[in-house]
Amino acid sequence: MFSVFVTNHVLSGVLIGRAFEGRPLAAFAVGLGSHLVLDSVPHWSCDRRQPDAEEVFLRAATRDGVLGLATMAAVTLAVDKKARLSTVAAMVGAVFLDLDKPMVHFTGVDPFPRPVRRIHKRVQRESPAGLRNEMAFGIVTAVTDGLVIRSRRRRGDRSASAPAS
Repeated sequence: MFSVFVTNHVLSGVLIGRAFEGRPLAAFAVGLGSHLVLDSVPHWSCDRRQPDAEEVFLRAATRDGVLGLATMAAVTLAVDKKARLSTVAAMVGAVFLDLDKPMVHFTGVDPFPRPVRRIHKRVQRESPAGLRNEMAFGIVTAVTDGLVIRSRRRRGDRSASAPAS
């Protein structure tokens, strides 16, 4: 039920999408793999022994989900058109395995087969002390994403304005 903040998965998807520009299927696949890598790094979860653990998780997940969706929308608009499809594919791949949480919460149905659930659960490295890692990763990745998007847009602007020979 607990996982890396979805926004951090989205932010990693941005870099993957840029690296696999023009190859959306590969970007999706690498984004999907990145999900498991990030989940294997120590990260936050609320203290499950607390009586209000479910409420704390839902409050954090709701805020994070809104931030993740807003980040996906902003990045989709910010990247140049050549990179847009691959970037969206990578972001979707990076968050895909966490679709189980809202699905289970709202419908009671986990969309993934048991072997996928088992692998996803096995890689988790969660603790209430993992918030520092979550925040540091999010800040570093967001800054890196911004720099990559800005530098690529500038390069694209320069090549578009260069005189034809």
